[in-house]
Amino acid sequence: MTSDIWMTGHTVELPEMLAGRERRAVLQRQMQEKHRCPLVCFTLNIAGPIKVFPLSEEIFGQTVEQIRTVLWENGITVRAFREERQPYGWEAYIAAGGDPLEIKRALVPLEESSPVGRLFDIDVLREDGSKVSREELGLEGRTCLICGKPARECARSRTHSVAELQEETVRRMQAAIRRRRLSSYMIGRLCRQAMLLEVYTTPKPGLVDRNNNGAHRDMNVALFERSTEALEPFFVEFAMTGRELYEESPENILRCIRPIGIRAEEAMFAATAGVNTHKGMIFSLGILATATGYCIARAGRNPVSLEGILNAAGMIAAPAWRDDFRNLALDVYHVPTAGEKQFRAYGIGGIRREAAECFPSVVKYAWPILSAALDEGIDYNEAGSLALLNLIAHVTDTNMIKRSSVEQQQALQQEVQELLAQPEGVRKSQVLALDEKFIRLGVSPGGCADLLALTYYLYELAVLL
Repeated sequence: MTSDIWMTGHTVELPEMLAGRERRAVLQRQMQEKHRCPLVCFTLNIAGPIKVFPLSEEIFGQTVEQIRTVLWENGITVRAFREERQPYGWEAYIAAGGDPLEIKRALVPLEESSPVGRLFDIDVLREDGSKVSREELGLEGRTCLICGKPARECARSRTHSVAELQEETVRRMQAAIRRRRLSSYMIGRLCRQAMLLEVYTTPKPGLVDRNNNGAHRDMNVALFERSTEALEPFFVEFAMTGRELYEESPENILRCIRPIGIRAEEAMFAATAGVNTHKGMIFSLGILATATGYCIARAGRNPVSLEGILNAAGMIAAPAWRDDFRNLALDVYHVPTAGEKQFRAYGIGGIRREAAECFPSVVKYAWPILSAALDEGIDYNEAGSLALLNLIAHVTDTNMIKRSSVEQQQALQQEVQELLAQPEGVRKSQVLALDEKFIRLGVSPGGCADLLALTYYLYELAVLL
């Protein structure tokens, strides 16, 4: 099932859902009492306990814009607009001046023409609170998302499983987004999703996951979630900047986005009380987000390839690898980072070199494992865990060296290589044992974790381009 990689978010329990319905009814009454006119209420009809995730957020935003455009084109005045972004679902309320039947008639084509229209709940309420039905316009009831039969019949008999409905929901949302091209906000959402998928992937040797905090005493899943939420707006800004600078040479873009990265770091530390959860991600994923916006803007209506985005990312990152390390010996007042110390001592380039060379470790070691497993229907936990092991087995992880030594990193790398070489494959119990060993040694492959997040991002991107 591929929907598990796309539908990651808050799980809504029944009491929360029921409370949300009551809250919605109260808001509807309040707006109608205040404005004394018909009310358009829009939500998305999504099966299962997860209602808010990057695809649904993008579709919601697009549809709200379409609804307002349709009202304007039909001469219907918007007297008030309110948007509620709740974990149990996003909602839009529009107080509209006009005849409720005509408002409903104008909005029905949105439900009929869009590939995701079947997911729309666009209700038009009269001033007395009663709902305008499709039957009043001489239209048939809504059809099933999957089979096209009357939706009420399928819902009553539970003809289709929640998993089937989720798969079809994701498929339709992906198709709708591909038709309109990725917005900068969607790119930011994909970055957020990729970072969350990385921390949720379990088990991961020495890293924070849903089982434990790995080799970290100052980090946990909740901290990563707060950090991710704080960083999402900056990834949107990276993408927007890439779009705005599409006429620039990629090599000139790094100096323009570095201030964004500095502000992102400040926001991260504010959200985590000084803990470095995503500093490497800000650099590498920020460059990829910038490259994505850059390539989309340059392409216009032409196709955008993953290879083109990776190449642009390499050119954007090149000055960080070429110039930053070249000047290390010249700046005697500069306090070197751990990565810079390792470059001086061992010639290890770290994430700067990885980015400048178009993320070869992701392309060679993680992408083939993750994409093949996910396309075969393997869940993202198992697929991501295997991709991470393959990265640990082949990548010189500067974070592992920082927390131990080059010799320790190489010994653990050899152990993971032998594990992956087993004819019978890697068992979960072996990964759990490896996790215990990494924790005991205080070793965390944080660099490989960042590369796993980049791999998730590129997988999501490939599906939506």
